Amino acid sequence: MARETTSRQIPLQVARFASLKTVSGLAALCLIAIVAAAPVPDAIQAQLCILTIATYFVMGWLRPTGGPFRVFVALLIIFTSTRYMIWRVTETMPSDSALSIAGGIFLLGAESYGYVLLLLSTFLSVDVYKRPPRPAPVSASRSPTVDILVPSYNEPDELLEVTLTAALNVIYPAGRMNVYLLDDGGTVAKRAHADPVKAAEAAERHERLKAMCERLGAHYLTREKNDHAKAGNINAALARTSGELILILDADHVPSADILVRTVGYFVEDPKVFLVQTPHFFLNPDPLERNLGTFREMPSENEMFYSVIQRGLDGINASFFCGSAAVLRRELIMEIGGIQGDTITEDAETALELHARGYRSVYVDRPMVAGLSPETFSGFIVQRMRWTQGMIQIFLLKNPLLKRGLTLSQRIGYLNSCFYWFFPLARLTFILAPLLYLLLGVQVYVGDFSDFLIYGLPHIVGALMLSSILYGHTRWAFASELYEVVQSIHCSGAILQVLRNPRAPSFAVTPKGENLSENFISPLARPFYVLIALVGLGQVAGLVRLFVDPVGAGVITVLLLWNTFHLLLLIAALGVLYERSQQRSFPRFEISRDVRLAQAGRDVAAQMTDVSITGMGCLIPNGAGGQVSVGDMLTVDARELGASSASMLKLKVLSVFDAPEGQKLGLSFVIETREQWAVVVTLMYARSENWKQFRDTRANAKDMGAKIARLIQSSLFQAVSHIRVITRELRS
Repeated sequence: MARETTSRQIPLQVARFASLKTVSGLAALCLIAIVAAAPVPDAIQAQLCILTIATYFVMGWLRPTGGPFRVFVALLIIFTSTRYMIWRVTETMPSDSALSIAGGIFLLGAESYGYVLLLLSTFLSVDVYKRPPRPAPVSASRSPTVDILVPSYNEPDELLEVTLTAALNVIYPAGRMNVYLLDDGGTVAKRAHADPVKAAEAAERHERLKAMCERLGAHYLTREKNDHAKAGNINAALARTSGELILILDADHVPSADILVRTVGYFVEDPKVFLVQTPHFFLNPDPLERNLGTFREMPSENEMFYSVIQRGLDGINASFFCGSAAVLRRELIMEIGGIQGDTITEDAETALELHARGYRSVYVDRPMVAGLSPETFSGFIVQRMRWTQGMIQIFLLKNPLLKRGLTLSQRIGYLNSCFYWFFPLARLTFILAPLLYLLLGVQVYVGDFSDFLIYGLPHIVGALMLSSILYGHTRWAFASELYEVVQSIHCSGAILQVLRNPRAPSFAVTPKGENLSENFISPLARPFYVLIALVGLGQVAGLVRLFVDPVGAGVITVLLLWNTFHLLLLIAALGVLYERSQQRSFPRFEISRDVRLAQAGRDVAAQMTDVSITGMGCLIPNGAGGQVSVGDMLTVDARELGASSASMLKLKVLSVFDAPEGQKLGLSFVIETREQWAVVVTLMYARSENWKQFRDTRANAKDMGAKIARLIQSSLFQAVSHIRVITRELRS
């Protein structure tokens, strides 16, 4: 009974936490603005600069992780940044020509964007609500019925089969769960396409996937037309299904067995909960991680959002639907007419509508799906352009600041979620604005180097310090900058398109399961060559100006330092744009486990080193009493690999490599029955603890400096390889 009472108190606790956070935050900001605006002599400002930077370094050494120390440092950083912005507006704006005024305004606009984002980030993340780790257990008789919906468009059959098999193996009371494949690649309209080849392909896909679902025990659904993309596909299924709750999974998001055990209870405890969202976890590296070799030792790009920002949003009842790995309450979704479709980010739009009606969301910070990142840079950009355009559409068409029904803290949370996606325009402005002076002599910033040091240095050091405090375990310096730069060019064009016509963007499916057979340069690389040439030319021109214009040396030095940093980032981006080959269609997950392999009546002691849905790697140590050859057949009891029940699996030896420590084997699973296939999928995906441990390991900030140095080294090495390929092509 005590636990039940506590559960009922949680919504009230969240509301109080959000209200207190909002009021105290606004009061602190007003006080800081008043104090920061006070004029002081340069000598006092210089002393203040030294004192604040010294404080930053002391706090960096102490590493405050929470409580008053963390809040104090955040407020001090906001103070120095506010003082810097006041100085920028009042002391450094040019006025000598229309072009310099325009350039100065654009640069100030980009800096103001960063300042607002700093305030929003601090509000959300400096002190996050700590939700109880899991809901109370739900008995079988009280368990709501659940429909697991897997929308699909053009994904490979093998990928769909893995996801459906894992979904069917999710732990839930018998008879209370159904799994549906929502096939948008085999609709009636596609099967009746005017092109007979496309019509035949759609018809073949329809029959093939229908047969797969029958074989596995899932339900196959399709619809008449492909209206409204993913949102339309889900809504069509909602009209033909009846589960009280809906678990939505992208076609490549394979669920762990405990995803419903850890989420459904929140709906039982609170009838106003419309959403329980969980993180998106990716088994394979994104293009930056793969091409630069950082996947095993650096947090992925989305970790900042899923490990920190969503938790901050959860504390103000503003965590939102991310399209997959989420459970929703059917009754409340149908109350607003189903999944929304006015924007191409139907997920966040749906959450916004339901939050505005007073319903609540829950965020559970435990990875319980294993998905696939886009394999190529082109696929990565397609995905990010869709996210960028969709969130800006919400800002323009459903502006959270004006949306009736939202609390003030929810407005701030949604504003942050939308406003962040303007970063490509701000990043390009930071790159291009200094070139106006370095190349053309157009002044965009007035001031000398000493002024910049006493006002700008505390702001820059403080912003870096704040980023480390809020996101140090999930987003590292230089990596964050590099991710923004590689997205900025193409996503800036996407932003301008949606600003011209907010309803113009259409939903673009992210490519998945791509196979990279050889190294190549991304077809999206060309604009980066132009930008590198411009920034490089600006660097040369700036160095010349530094010698011929000693009077303007202060401004030139500041702009040159900024330009040098972006030149380094752009060259590093070439390393990301040099795509490295990848032969595997399915990712491998590293794991160390002692196993016993059987071969022709004898047991061979071995150590499993990695596993995928298609096979595994093993090491037979020297002296283990067994030698195998390519083509040999082995067997293993699935319990040796971590399964809960006995099942013999056949393994074929695909490769053998003699190493100093023994024989390294590449083994392929030989699947002959449906039960064996289910065992293999369960071995790979069933335990969410595997994904949690892997995520936590990558978030380890130990030796961060050395890891960042390796990232920079790797990016520059790959950039050299990129340049060599271009040089060879030009010569030929």
